[in-house]
Amino acid sequence: MKRLKILMLTRLFPSQAFPAFGTFCIERAKALAVHADVRVMVPTPYYPKWLPGKEDWKKWTRVERQGTVEGNIRVTYPRYTSVPGTATWLQGVTMARSARRDLESNYGGWQPDVIDGHFAFPDGYAAVQLGRSIDVPVVVTCHGSDLRQYPGILVAGAMTRWTLRHADRVISVSSDLMRRSIELGCSTARAVFLTNGVDPAKFSVRVQSECRAQLGLPLDRKIGVYVGFLIDRKDQSLILRALVELRRQGKTVPLIVLVGDGPNRQRIEGEVVALGLQNDVILTGQRRHDEVALWMGAADWLLLSSSSEGWATVYFEAMACGRPVLTSNVSSANDAINQPAYGSVVEPRTAAAFAAAMQTAAQTTYDENAIRHYAEQNSWEKWADNAMQLFTRIVKR
Repeated sequence: MKRLKILMLTRLFPSQAFPAFGTFCIERAKALAVHADVRVMVPTPYYPKWLPGKEDWKKWTRVERQGTVEGNIRVTYPRYTSVPGTATWLQGVTMARSARRDLESNYGGWQPDVIDGHFAFPDGYAAVQLGRSIDVPVVVTCHGSDLRQYPGILVAGAMTRWTLRHADRVISVSSDLMRRSIELGCSTARAVFLTNGVDPAKFSVRVQSECRAQLGLPLDRKIGVYVGFLIDRKDQSLILRALVELRRQGKTVPLIVLVGDGPNRQRIEGEVVALGLQNDVILTGQRRHDEVALWMGAADWLLLSSSSEGWATVYFEAMACGRPVLTSNVSSANDAINQPAYGSVVEPRTAAAFAAAMQTAAQTTYDENAIRHYAEQNSWEKWADNAMQLFTRIVKR
């Protein structure tokens, strides 16, 4: 049987300038490449080197034009026009044009059987427009921020709804997002719930004491680890306030390790000092994806206090390491932590509630092998089996 040709289209994908971008997308591409001929198109904002602006914007000039990942997956990074902070709808239009030019100019006649677009807007809009122009079906995956951020913006919201109405299938990574996609115009017949997965080889159960010794962490203290960007939506400040609440109650305060970087790092460092938590909080900065497993192995639990999420890939990554998850009640939380054996969904999202959750977790004995077994049922390999069945059915239609 002919190998299916899949074009993944997404802004979030690792590059030389942004190596931590979209690790879940590269994991998806790797898993699909076992079964199909996969290529990845990563629309990238065009930013002239001579133009003054924020340092974060200037990083886009360092993104390569093309490359290869995992040995055989070809990636292109076509530029599209995007004016920061203005004309949000324009991103969808210019991205669609850029994608069409890139396919015609840099793919040597290679034509996909199906387009796998990520995020409903602007990526998903561009994917559907490209699919209509070359007459191939399109699957769009909603990850959360797309259905929160864009529907309320006048023109971009209309383009988002158009995408959900015209994609051949709309995948949502949580049941809550699937309901939202239907509210915004996707028919129930085209709506699909399919979570993100995990690589059980990269994330595995390790001896906690050995991980702590390797990282220089104390052996006799409860440790909670956060993994992700340091941004407002992730709200690491709530975890800090929970530590203050534990101290106020006279409870034992765990050590918290924040693994990641982002625009809020300096502010969080200031809060640590202001709250007197210098001995209770460690900020490691950004770490390689494969190193994250070591920090999770050293932890007692993963902590996630976000105000909103789609599907946090760190859920299954932590559980593949045998570690329970303490998370706020974001859209995918109850889908992932569906038994007390796997952690807890903290409500309300307050410092007092997180303090209580950490106190309870510190007194609970978790079965790391049972948690690991649950995560293994949600591997990227099994995700790819489900995704390929979906893609194959659409192409046959």
